[in-house]
Amino acid sequence: MKTFLSIDLGAGSGRVIAMRYDGAKLISETVNRFDNSPVELSGHIYWNIPALITSIREGLVAAHRKYGEIASVGVDTWGVDYAFLDKSGRILGLPYAYRDSRHNAENTERAFAKVGGRRSLYNATGIQIMPFNTVFQLNAERGETDSLLDKSARLLFTPDLINYLLCGECANEATIASTSQLIDIRTRDWSETLLTQLNIPRHLLTTPVQPGQILGKIRNVPGLENVPLCTVGSHDTASAVASVPAGWGEASRRTSWGYIATGTWALIGAEIDTPIISDLSYDYNWTHEGAVNGAFRFLRNCTGMWMIQELRRAWADPATAQLPDYDTLMREAQSAAPFKFLIDPDYPEFAAPGEMPRKVADFCRRTGQNIPQTRGEFYRAVMEGIVMRYREVWGELEQLTGVRREAVNIIGGAIKDEMHCRMTADALATPLECGPVEGASMGNAIAQMVASGDLKSFAEGRALVAASVDVKRWEPENPGVWDAPFAAWQQMKSRG
Repeated sequence: MKTFLSIDLGAGSGRVIAMRYDGAKLISETVNRFDNSPVELSGHIYWNIPALITSIREGLVAAHRKYGEIASVGVDTWGVDYAFLDKSGRILGLPYAYRDSRHNAENTERAFAKVGGRRSLYNATGIQIMPFNTVFQLNAERGETDSLLDKSARLLFTPDLINYLLCGECANEATIASTSQLIDIRTRDWSETLLTQLNIPRHLLTTPVQPGQILGKIRNVPGLENVPLCTVGSHDTASAVASVPAGWGEASRRTSWGYIATGTWALIGAEIDTPIISDLSYDYNWTHEGAVNGAFRFLRNCTGMWMIQELRRAWADPATAQLPDYDTLMREAQSAAPFKFLIDPDYPEFAAPGEMPRKVADFCRRTGQNIPQTRGEFYRAVMEGIVMRYREVWGELEQLTGVRREAVNIIGGAIKDEMHCRMTADALATPLECGPVEGASMGNAIAQMVASGDLKSFAEGRALVAASVDVKRWEPENPGVWDAPFAAWQQMKSRG
């Protein structure tokens, strides 16, 4: 069997996953998992890159001990964040985390003033406006008294940085570059106009490289020296969507399908070949990020399991720091009354870490609702809010594309939550097909196999996933019960 190692970093945790290929199927085996907690220094939030690279190397060494020869390695992470290198290749400080306070509405407005306004930026890039997009982060950096922009030789996004630390090669991979809101949607290269308007030196960036290529060889990891490091869909959602077992062959091609990639964020959308830049796509704030196969991932970025993760952290045992397990919380939530509370998961106060139960209570109080009293009520209220947002965005997708979707493919860890899956199938009134759980890691491995020649195309990769995983299907059972609560939820949101 061949062993491909997927390094998959999320905004809360990381993992090294071994993808074992026997010529017919991929088998996923976890090598190690580790925490990815930002660090607070002098009032700012940064990513702890030294801790991450240490944990990654430990996982690579452990994989070599367990499996012997490693075919290749690939890296995917969350989007938008970056680090600077100087001319000697040294990292100029820890990279800011996207939840840092300097990525705020005031900074966003200053950037709009430089680029001709919000609509002009959207028309040029096709990327949804979010205050932590790289374009706004770099505008904040330009405003610093001693800006690193003038001291740097290279800008590397987070997966680019991990690649560099593992193999010594610098490259900006295409799917992660697309999250920056600095890529021209028509040329698929850096927007020279935006770089000039924002006074971002062009030499910091190189023409984006595509997934499915060998970037370099691993260095300074015992047992893995000279193992190929491949470019993959280095934005974790790009890798996750690459693993969707749909639309991969004429015999089984659906006329339409969409996806929900679950994690800290929920990415809801479909693959399209031609951009949809319209008044409606702008008003709804839909985005066009790069897919591994060269298409666009037309999607909306919504709050996913972030609030659930924060509730768990708030409920940790004070003596042992042990978090309550998901199954226990799900059972408590299933015992709670449905639609008792209406929560907007995209409410700005929920974006910052810490004190999530208090924030939910404050939101209910602010919107004239009763306040949840038990863990089950909190959990259910938040989960229903997440799924309400799914329903809203799914409707936008069908409206924007003019296509009624036959199924929604949902990937990621949230497919293990049965309550979440049942809610989603009913709320969307659409059959739900769940799997794979480790979607990003599997899509990561597919790109490595394209680079190695084990697969001829990313379409073959989807066929391989379909042969490798058991996809659980959920049919809508009670879609009508969501109609009145959803209408009330929308009214609550419209009142601000």
